Amino acid sequence: MGVSFVLHWYPLPSQTASQAEECLHTHLVNIGASKAVTTWKMDCEQFSALPNLSGNMRSISGRSFQVIHTSESESLSFAITDQMNVIVAERSFDHILVKMSDCYQPNKVTRIEVKGRKFEIGDFAVKVGSVFMGPSFKCLVTEVEYKPSVRIKDTCALLFEFLRIVCGDIVPVPENLTQKIPNTQFYQLSDTIMQYKKVFDDCRRVNPNSMMLG
Repeated sequence: MGVSFVLHWYPLPSQTASQAEECLHTHLVNIGASKAVTTWKMDCEQFSALPNLSGNMRSISGRSFQVIHTSESESLSFAITDQMNVIVAERSFDHILVKMSDCYQPNKVTRIEVKGRKFEIGDFAVKVGSVFMGPSFKCLVTEVEYKPSVRIKDTCALLFEFLRIVCGDIVPVPENLTQKIPNTQFYQLSDTIMQYKKVFDDCRRVNPNSMMLG
């Protein structure tokens, strides 16, 4: 695992989501990405604390939290609290949540799933996927990872420039993207999870007009 940038974007008005995604796939192959791609997926579910008999919230760390799973680390669950703390646990944590159903209730309506393909370009890995909340398409997401290093300071500039090449004229790259990763020395998998969490939060707030699946 290395340092990653995650950004979300939307198809052009003249495109369906599938067309926009395929356009980026073609661009990646044209710039040297391996054609032997693999699939990947993520999911994110919100849990809210239920009041006890006296009407008080039972939650200790906050009134809600989110649990994220990724196929890149199938044995782990990532829980993010209201205070933006990331708890990394074994997947058996999910079974504990089931047993705590009288304390925490999942919100199935806002459950988010991401499915896509992963490409390799030299020392870089590129993931492209579609984000859904229930049956509704929300946006496309692209993650670019520089695999050899976890040192943020030494990697950000290189990763940002490569991201511009990867995205070409297809995906807009915000100038402040580097501000979205932590100002620490070493990068962790939980930092990638936090970037996706922010994308998912935006998806729950925003409802793009006339999005088509294709």
